[in-house]
Amino acid sequence: MDFDLNDDQEALLSSLASIRQRYSELPSEERRARSYFAPGLQEALYEGGYFDAAQIGGLEAALVVLAIGESPCVAETGASALVVPHLDLPDRRGPFALLSGDLTKAQRFLPVARQALVDLGDDVAVIPVNADEVETVETIYAYPYGKFRRAPSLAKAPRLGKAAVATLRQWWRVAIAAESAAAAQSAVDFTVDYVKQRHLFGKPIASFQGVQHRIAACHQIARGMRFLALHAAWTGAPYDADVAASYAQQHMQKLVFDLHQFNGGMGVTNEHKLHFWTYRLRALQAEVGGADQASLDMADRLWGAVA
Repeated sequence: MDFDLNDDQEALLSSLASIRQRYSELPSEERRARSYFAPGLQEALYEGGYFDAAQIGGLEAALVVLAIGESPCVAETGASALVVPHLDLPDRRGPFALLSGDLTKAQRFLPVARQALVDLGDDVAVIPVNADEVETVETIYAYPYGKFRRAPSLAKAPRLGKAAVATLRQWWRVAIAAESAAAAQSAVDFTVDYVKQRHLFGKPIASFQGVQHRIAACHQIARGMRFLALHAAWTGAPYDADVAASYAQQHMQKLVFDLHQFNGGMGVTNEHKLHFWTYRLRALQAEVGGADQASLDMADRLWGAVA
């Protein structure tokens, strides 16, 4: 993968930037919310054909997720741009929720989803989502969460086949890495601006070497997330997806701790925008088994599963 984007990719990012700019600020009544899903942003991405970027390549699809993920507003991009194009679905209109485990528990994006993809372990089920059947769940995480009022019946749900399980998990991990990278970079950029304004002992705290070193480390983590996500999307290799997700999920805790500390008391309140990005990282930390499962899968791919 080249580190410089080609002209078509630059044009894609330029057009996405113009869309994202319209959603760079939250509505005044939502500024202290835990999260804000922007239906207008979601619709603009569909109408503009941005979720078809995977027809060009996985790298272009990842660029869509990265670009939109930098906004404090939320849109469902990971599943629609990276996961769904690699599965045989008759209806590709989202938003989608990616579900696994206990379906009676709160799930990310469920309150706004039209469809859900359910990882059954040995198959993938596709179910419609009716808003009347979903209860919104208030969480500290910066995504919309909800749970089914009654556990859905999967008996008649269409199945995608055993092979779809590996595909779902691979591209779900790429989506996790891309969403994490976008949130991490925005959180770092926000904090860099803040420490230039916050003063201690008559000086901006950005002038202290200890602060500079730790923020530089956070920047390195965010950039590492970005390049590993792009590499995994570009190669389309399951091992690279495991590496990207494992790296992102391993490093989230340090990133969130340091950035919140440098924002001081404001970093733990809803009046400060930092939580719109850092609590996305928290939400993504355990998905698809978290860093431990991604690392175990990497080992299996390298040396074979232990009998």
